[in-house]
Amino acid sequence: TLNATDLIEQCRIEGCALAEAAAERVRFDGVKLVGGTLGATKLTHMIWLDVACERCDLSMVVWQGVKLTRVEVRGSRITGGKLCEGQLESVRFVDCHLNYATFAGTRFRQVAFESCRLEEADFQGADLTGTTFVDCDLRGADLGRAKLQGADVTSSRLNEVRIGPGDVRGLVVNREQAASLAKLFGLVVRDG
Repeated sequence: TLNATDLIEQCRIEGCALAEAAAERVRFDGVKLVGGTLGATKLTHMIWLDVACERCDLSMVVWQGVKLTRVEVRGSRITGGKLCEGQLESVRFVDCHLNYATFAGTRFRQVAFESCRLEEADFQGADLTGTTFVDCDLRGADLGRAKLQGADVTSSRLNEVRIGPGDVRGLVVNREQAASLAKLFGLVVRDG
């Protein structure tokens, strides 16, 4: 179990079974999590510092105000997770399932999503400045009111993304995506 203000540091945890735990201000420092579950946990203002998380089930987590710094999450399932009003800095998500995940109001700095499934993910009001999405599936993702300055989606799928004309400022897209977004905003593009 996890208790408020627990500090878990400098260890490797394999096959942890912490599903549905609830606590505030828990801190993981220098931890490697492998093959466990934290599914449906409710951890408010949790901190992960220098954490590696591999093949874990983080589905349906509710991590309000989470702070992740120098974290790598690899091969994990975060389907339906809520990481709202948080701060992510120097974080990599690699080969993760993040469909239906919610990052509303979260601030991203030096964050990369690589080969991730982000269908129907909710980034409303998030600050995605400089975030990279490499070979990700963003179909149906909600980018409304997000700050997208320098966010790069050129190698990802953007079909049916929810975004307004005022939200795209600074978003880095390829030609095909630009044409798709133009059509979404009712523009008619003619060559010549």
